[in-house]
Amino acid sequence: MSPRSLLVEHEQRFSDLDTKLDDEADSELSVAGVRYAGLGGTAFSIQDENGLVSVNSPRDPMFVAMMESVGVSAPDLARLIPRIADYIDRDDRLSLDGAETIAYREAQQPPPSNWFLQTPMELNRVLGAESLIDHEQWRRLRGMATPRLLVSVNFNTMPEDVVAAVMGVERASLDGFFAERAETRITSVDQLQELAGTRPAFNPGTMAVTPSYFLRITTWWVGGGPRTVVGITLTPGSLVAPWRTEYRYSEPVDRAVPLEETEIPLLGGSAPDSA
Repeated sequence: MSPRSLLVEHEQRFSDLDTKLDDEADSELSVAGVRYAGLGGTAFSIQDENGLVSVNSPRDPMFVAMMESVGVSAPDLARLIPRIADYIDRDDRLSLDGAETIAYREAQQPPPSNWFLQTPMELNRVLGAESLIDHEQWRRLRGMATPRLLVSVNFNTMPEDVVAAVMGVERASLDGFFAERAETRITSVDQLQELAGTRPAFNPGTMAVTPSYFLRITTWWVGGGPRTVVGITLTPGSLVAPWRTEYRYSEPVDRAVPLEETEIPLLGGSAPDSA
């Protein structure tokens, strides 16, 4: 891996897991959500999930920043957060302003799972979420959120809209930052401030400097239909398989974003006409 990519070599190379490899390779696959052309009119993207925001940490400042960035109001967010917390906790004790089984029964909805949300889409099942978050807000949230429980944050692989949300600024003001990020590795909040001219309104916590083993792979056919989202964990040390599938779901395709053509022969030659 490089700071933002999986390195691809035409000739396979083997090494011990602890061996540090250089960043030189025949080509790269971005793990920062770049949309690539695949075979037979398909497209795909790969996203390091340490660059996303967990829906299973509703009281985390990053979750709050993400929701505010798509336009969820502070009062609505104050109503939603305790309901998410009650939905995923292991008991049926009602928290302040939350909702447990009896409230779901009165609303004629399935009871809370009392377990972590398995996908970002499951947020729809939290009592009242569907009325507090409109269709356009849901569309934007899908690409920013993950069900993973994360222990670090990676600004090197973070999608542009997530960076803007965490930094609390408009995307247009970060053009210089993204140009610099393509050339250097982001390792600290001080470096964020130096490159972006501002710093997050809160401490983002532990900052990762390389992609994680937690990857979200999205595939779709550019001619129409939904796209498939699969969360995997790379397991290079396993004797069973090189990865483990953690979750899978489908979502509508955003056709407004163009594709980037990959240089890897295995994945085809030219980009389809639309995303």
